[in-house]
Order: sequence, then structure tokens, then C-alpha cells
Amino acid sequence: MRKMSQIFLLIFICLAALSVSSAQIPNAGFETWSAGSPTGWITNNAGTIVPITQTTDAHSGSSAMQGTMQTVFTYNYPPSAYADFSVNSRYSSLKGWYKYTPAGGDTLYIHAVFYKGTTGVAYTQFFTGTSVSTYTQFTAPITYISSAVPDTAYIEIMVESLNGTYHAGTTFKLDDLSFGPATGVEQSFPIKPNVFTLSQNYPNPFNPSTIITYQIPNDGIVRLDIFDVMGRMLTTLVNEEKSVGQYSVPFDGSQFTSGIYFYRINVLTRDGKSFSQTNKMILMK
Repeated sequence: MRKMSQIFLLIFICLAALSVSSAQIPNAGFETWSAGSPTGWITNNAGTIVPITQTTDAHSGSSAMQGTMQTVFTYNYPPSAYADFSVNSRYSSLKGWYKYTPAGGDTLYIHAVFYKGTTGVAYTQFFTGTSVSTYTQFTAPITYISSAVPDTAYIEIMVESLNGTYHAGTTFKLDDLSFGPATGVEQSFPIKPNVFTLSQNYPNPFNPSTIITYQIPNDGIVRLDIFDVMGRMLTTLVNEEKSVGQYSVPFDGSQFTSGIYFYRINVLTRDGKSFSQTNKMILMK
């Protein structure tokens, strides 16, 4: 009887482990589809414009995701898909298998942002403009900006063009997404930084949201503002006293038009030190 209980316990543990593993990226092999989109994902398919489709040309299994530039009158409509879902580990990387046929310099862009509540704690990105005719694996290391364990992940797959002009003929195929092994918190950035830093926002270009990260080595008043190309201040993200540490601040650009913007930090610490820096970012809708 005891042996039988041990067997059932072992089966339960195995099933639980399988459940945790499969609860990572939804429909990671793009095997199931509903209403023309992969289950668990949101695409930019709309009516007769269908840039995201199911293909039987898969790395494994019976299907994969295909993205194809759609021409609507004189405009080329780029494919995109995203998913947000719960996580409970600090994964080391994002992996997947892809084929890519670019036209006119278009770029395949895959990025992921990880959150603890509403605070960004990690990010990663993969991009390529090189043609790949056979399934090739990409591995994008995940960078952590705090010691927190994320509870939500956001993955977006898209075709981008830095000059805003998309080109007919660009296609990609994507299959078998996965996370690399979980990492320990010791791989995060230092909790008590010794220098001022204003990092490049991530993702960049972005649509519509991005994360701005900064760190301060002393307690002080921090102000973080957003400006347009004419130098007009649009909004203030931070204007308060902060303790020594590293911080990440989300910026939602949904109310602004595509273009170049700037974010500027000004810090005045209690011991009289000051720091100011301005970085550029690109909103691309």
C-alpha cells in the first residue's frame, strides 16, 4: 500500500512539473489556432487584412506562425503578434526557431519584457535583417534590472523598419518558442549602485510602451521628463525624492504620434552632487 502511494506521489510530481513547464509561453509551437490567430496570442489581423497566418512549414509538429507583409492600396501593412501571460521564474533566455525573407531592409524584431506587478524587471530582444531560408535557432539572453522574480511576461513579434517604410515581399516563419533555464537572483544588477546611470529605454523603437531605467548612488531628488523634438516638455514621469538604488519607469506613448522623443533625468542628492543626462527614443506606430 505504501509503495502504491509512493507511485501515485511520483506521478503527481511529474504531472505538476509538466504543468509548470507547459505554463510558460502559451501555444509556443503554434499548433492550435482559433479565428485565424494562434490560440493565446493577439495579432493585427483585421477583416480581409491577414498578415499573420498558419503554415504547415513547421520546425516541429504540424504548424508554425507565418507573418507576411500585406499591401493595402499603396501602404504595406506589417505583421505583428503578441502574448502576455503569467510567469514565476527568472528565466535566462528566450529561444525560438525562425525563417526570414526580408525586403528593402525590413527587420524581424522579437522582444520580451518581464514585470513584477506594474514594474519592469527584465527584458530581451532579438532582431535580424538577414535572409534565412532554413529553420535557424535564435537565443536572446534576458537582462535583469532588479532582483525581483517576475510574475508577468510580454512577448511581441513584428516586422520593423527604422525609416518607417515597409516593403512588400517581407515574410517570416516562427516556431517552438521556449525559455532557457531559470537563473538565480545573483545575476541581477547591484542593489546599491556606485554611479549615476540613465540607460537606453527598452524596447526601442517601441509601440506604444517602453521602460526607462536609471540608478542613483545617493539619496536625492529625481526628476524624469519627456520632451518632443522641438524641446517642449510633454510629461513628467518622476519628480520626487528617491533612495539610493536602481529604478525602472514605464512610459506609455499611446497618446503621442510616431517620431523621435527625448527623456531627461536631473538628480540633486542630499550631499550636493548633481547628475543630468538626456537620451533619445523612437516611438513607431
